[in-house]
Amino acid sequence: MVGGTKVAAGIWVVMVAVLLSACTSTRIDRGNSLIQNDAAESYASVYFIRPNTEHPQGFADNPLTIAVNGERLMRLGKGEYTLVRLKARDISVTMSNQTQVRGRWEVTEMEQVRDFNLEPGQTYFILAKMVDGEFRGVTFIPESISLFDVQQIKTPLRATGAAKATPIAMR
Repeated sequence: MVGGTKVAAGIWVVMVAVLLSACTSTRIDRGNSLIQNDAAESYASVYFIRPNTEHPQGFADNPLTIAVNGERLMRLGKGEYTLVRLKARDISVTMSNQTQVRGRWEVTEMEQVRDFNLEPGQTYFILAKMVDGEFRGVTFIPESISLFDVQQIKTPLRATGAAKATPIAMR
């Protein structure tokens, strides 16, 4: 009977691991006015990418809030990427996260903003580039990168949302 208990425990551990690996922390706010729901209108395909970190970063490991033109678009999890079809136009992408500032050890909201011009029919890759300001805390900068640069990301990325149906072609 001891062997049966070990097998049952092993199966349970595998099931929990599979369930946890299927979980994602990325959540898209489908009510955002820039999400293209009408196929007749022109849109741009935008992949938002957040690489995994090599070491735990505390608060910086929490999902990152991304807003477009001041309107919340999503929460993007660490090591994940997703695809959103946005109306083609000039946009302002804001990435915000909580971090701890050394010396005071208080939790602070950090925010970085970048502007992008989305053209109809084009595909864009926006990286959440982590900047460790050491005692100033961690912040994320939205940065446009090429497909080649995406393919050079060393840590594995997990596709979420629409990116599952249209994943990035990794080498």
